[in-house]
Order: sequence, then C-alpha cells, then structure tokens
Amino acid sequence: MKPASAILALAALLGVATGAGCRSGIQDEEPLSPQDSIATAREAAASLAGDAADAAAQSYSYRGLYAGMPRSVLEKRAPADESAGQPACGDIPATSRPPAPAQRHCAFDARFRRDDSPAHVDVTYVREHGTEVAREIIVSRDLPLDVDGLRLARALASAFEAQTSVLDRRDESFEGHTAHIRVGATSGTRQNFAEVTVEQKAGREQLTVRLSRAVAGVPGS
Repeated sequence: MKPASAILALAALLGVATGAGCRSGIQDEEPLSPQDSIATAREAAASLAGDAADAAAQSYSYRGLYAGMPRSVLEKRAPADESAGQPACGDIPATSRPPAPAQRHCAFDARFRRDDSPAHVDVTYVREHGTEVAREIIVSRDLPLDVDGLRLARALASAFEAQTSVLDRRDESFEGHTAHIRVGATSGTRQNFAEVTVEQKAGREQLTVRLSRAVAGVPGS
C-alpha cells in the first residue's frame, strides 16, 4: 500500500475506532481539524509500519518491534541515541521456583530508523534457543502536538486486534485525557499482550506501548 493510501485508510480506521468508543459509552471527542486528523493518521501509520512477527508467534507489532524478536534486530530498528548516553543494562534475579530462564533488562533513548522519531525504550530479554529475545518491550514517546492521543490509542488497539487470529481479550478505560487499552491472547502455548496508554505529562500527551510475551515453559510469566 502506498504511503498516501495508507494514511487515508488509517484516517478511516480512526473514525471507526471513535464510533466504537461511542457505542461502549464513551462520548465522541470534538471533531478534529483536517491538519490534526492527517497528523493523527500519519502517527498511526508510522506506529504500524515495519515487519511483524510470523503468524505462529502471535505477537503484536509496534513500529516493527514485537515481543519475541531477537535483540540484534531490535537494536537495528530502534538504535540507541548515542547523544543521550549508552543503554543501561542489568541482570534480573530469578524469583520463581523452579527458576525461570535468566533475564536481562535494558533501558535507553532511541530513534527509529524509518522516520528518526525519538522514544524511550525499556526491554527485558530472555535467552531462548541460544539467542537473546525480547519478552517485554515498553516504548514511550511524546506525541506531536497536533496528534489526538485518544483517537490514536483506539486505532492502535483495533489494529493490534487484527494482527492475531487468537485474540480473546480486550479491556479499555478512558478518563479525561487518559486512555488505557489492553488486548491479548490468554489461550495457546504462550500469553501475548499489547497495552496502549496515553496520558498527559508536562503539558504533552505521552504514548506508551507495552508488548509482552510469556517465557517458554513458564505460564503467566
């Protein structure tokens, strides 16, 4: 799909998502200006661009990042912004019995290669089949001022629903300028979830997307 067509399609999705919110008891927001509507659709398009996990993994993809992806690939798609400092990494002590596989947490400021957009990234890695893979990815970024965060959150959640064939849960809550939506699969061999949160911080809307996948052989991890 061409970029312009993708933005138009996402603009339509934003309208569908707003209507769905109204049916669940959430009143529609004020109509967006054409400029704001295009900006919101553009942010949604960038959020959903990039490779996704293969069908068997049933993971959700945000800007080409998904739970279960190799560390080497993640660091290429969201490289650390060296001007903001080096990633801070540390091992996570095992707390379960029998002990779960060793995990490692890294936090860093990044810039996505596709459009140079800044974000803060927190990743928890686990070793599977001899390779470090991301079991949890949390991406936080300040949204452009002309992006409507609540509409964006609904659009992303609806797109995440379409990314998997085993979706069996969606929870959402809205209060003022804050939105929290969680979609995921609790059935199958692994639990997979995507959480979208938008909240006001220091006068800006901040989007946080959390992608998670249970560790192999450790249900509910």
